[in-house]
Amino acid sequence: MAFQGESNPTNRSIRRPPSPRLRRLLIQTGTVLVFVCGGLFGVVWWEERLVRMAASHLRNGDLIQASQSIDEFLIDHPDHDRALALKARVLVEEGQPRQAISLFEQVGASDPQDLHAWAKALLQIEQWSAALPLLKLVEQSGIDRADTLHELAACRMKLGDVDKALQSAEEFSKQPNCEARGQLLIGTIHQQRGNLRAAASAWDRVLKLTPEIVDLQIPPEEFFREYGRVLLALGEPSLAETYLNRSLLLQRTSGSLVSLGEAQFQLGREADAQRSFEEALRDEPHSVPARKGLANLALAKGDAQRAVELLLPLENSGVLTSEIAFLLQRCYVRLKDEPAAKRWQERADQCRKQENIRSAADQILRDTPDSSWATVIRAYKYANLGNWTEAETLLKSLDQASQSQPFIRDLAEAVQARSELPSLQGLPIRDH
Repeated sequence: MAFQGESNPTNRSIRRPPSPRLRRLLIQTGTVLVFVCGGLFGVVWWEERLVRMAASHLRNGDLIQASQSIDEFLIDHPDHDRALALKARVLVEEGQPRQAISLFEQVGASDPQDLHAWAKALLQIEQWSAALPLLKLVEQSGIDRADTLHELAACRMKLGDVDKALQSAEEFSKQPNCEARGQLLIGTIHQQRGNLRAAASAWDRVLKLTPEIVDLQIPPEEFFREYGRVLLALGEPSLAETYLNRSLLLQRTSGSLVSLGEAQFQLGREADAQRSFEEALRDEPHSVPARKGLANLALAKGDAQRAVELLLPLENSGVLTSEIAFLLQRCYVRLKDEPAAKRWQERADQCRKQENIRSAADQILRDTPDSSWATVIRAYKYANLGNWTEAETLLKSLDQASQSQPFIRDLAEAVQARSELPSLQGLPIRDH
């Protein structure tokens, strides 16, 4: 007698092994599935060979082959996200940033390389505000570290974040084989900030690291020219002349000749300065600095009429400065033309007021680069250069209270309409 709850052997379900026929069917089905899946994978792998080839060509710098391979693949697969992102990367390297950005906005970025290419495209069209967050993500990923740090430094400088720009530049200079390029970048940031002594110190380091100025971001003639100008501004005309001559040996430009003439004038060699200014004016007949230099020399010789002939063409050129207006006033005083002298004194005063406003605006950028008004001034400058998108982005970043300010409101409306900007005289600089 079985106890309650005991299993009854006669009621147990007996598991019998599958029949040979069923076993064969299962094996055959599994084999078919394996072959089908493998076949599908093989087909996809084979079809995407063009994508892999394009990526390989891009890594090797063969843009023609990369473009041909990816275009061929996209004929049959026009909506393939990874291929479209790769196409965008090719477009960036080909110098077609707007088309690349359009593709990235359509498919996004699948990896840090895509993000970096997207950021590069934005940098190429000077959309600094949009590029910065992408570059930060690329930096966090750790890829292309040296290039990313260099781009971060430049981007932050353009957006007025000088301290972080210098931090990125310093970090860039510590990367393998990047010290000279890093010191060049550090000097450039200091130069743009107006810290010429620090710029000269960094560039002196560049010269010690690579005396022939090779493998840098700029050609040697440009480096020697800018270094010479910084030295000239620091009151070192003799050393400045040395580097300006080195620049001219490599490339003759009107600007370098003018700077050389200014150095020679400071050294008391007026005849040499005259020759340099005249050569600059022959090379570039509309050169304002060359005309100004020759006018100063003419006045020093007592030839006020010659100075007027040199300066008067600048009256309606859009480049009239208080210095030029004051020179013309002096000329007419020498020529005893009181009405003309008075008129040019008034023009000099008008120009000086405008220059004082611009100088005060630049002071805000240097002293309080993170302030709302610094953002407004940067937006104004970008709009004045025709970079409407960057100006619009900066203005939209302001809080509502700032956007309601009359000058900011007028500026935002002008930027949105791509129309004439309000006068900087409306900027309440004295209050900030």
